[in-house]
Amino acid sequence: MSFAIVVDSVADLSEEECARFGITSVPLSVEVGGETFKDQAEISSEEFYDKMIASDTLPKSSQPSPSEFMDIYNALASEGADEIIAIHIAAVLSGTSESSNLAANQVEVPVEVIDSFNACSGQGLLALFACEMRDAGASAQECAQAIKDARAHTRFFIACGTLDNLLAGGRLSAEEVDAATLLDIKPMMSFDERGVLKAFDKAKGMNGVIKKYVEKLKAITEEEGIQRVRFCHTRNEKGVEKLKRALEQAGIDYIDCGTCSCGATVSTHLGMGALGMGVIPDSLFPHKE
Repeated sequence: MSFAIVVDSVADLSEEECARFGITSVPLSVEVGGETFKDQAEISSEEFYDKMIASDTLPKSSQPSPSEFMDIYNALASEGADEIIAIHIAAVLSGTSESSNLAANQVEVPVEVIDSFNACSGQGLLALFACEMRDAGASAQECAQAIKDARAHTRFFIACGTLDNLLAGGRLSAEEVDAATLLDIKPMMSFDERGVLKAFDKAKGMNGVIKKYVEKLKAITEEEGIQRVRFCHTRNEKGVEKLKRALEQAGIDYIDCGTCSCGATVSTHLGMGALGMGVIPDSLFPHKE
């Protein structure tokens, strides 16, 4: 093994995907309904949704401890990893990168900790990009630099299905929620260049969201070429299928990198019915001559 690739569970890569691509996922902890679970390891996204809906309070998530990261890094080293690249949720959203860095300074194997400035399917796409770089023969240093460069071209868009969680979390007032609900207005959010999740637009209904996603991907494709797209949602499979059909009808070429259910950290903020996509240029990936 040359170098290992590590993510946290916010990347929302399935167990099968991690096994197939050779990725190690370290779970965050999530407290919901008076119980604490390891995200994706002890509770699935669907199970988490059920508990979140039934709970009177919003769930809370916490980063893995430095000792948990140390155990993972030492285990990977014992399995033959000479170096490790760790790709984490945006540091402004979680202390996961900080815990990972503390662990990296206490293990003998070199660990490059990278803030993805992203989450969910955007973070997941960066991990898949890292795997292809590794498998194409890039060194750990080359791969790490390529990931850092790719961050500026990796986009994540998400729209809320309901505004209940934004209200409960204090991000919107009751008056704002009532007005938006009455008009069926869906806030649309994206990460900025430093990983801050900000509203960038709004749409009327989920059909309006899909229309704006199509316009957004068309503009990006015209500027940067064919994109790799990873869809995400919180119990909105129909929305994903509608979005795919709309992209096809618009004649937009893209490479489908799968669909994931948003995990605990993202869905706590967005609630049920959310629909989103991560996007990264295919041209960044290694291609055979």
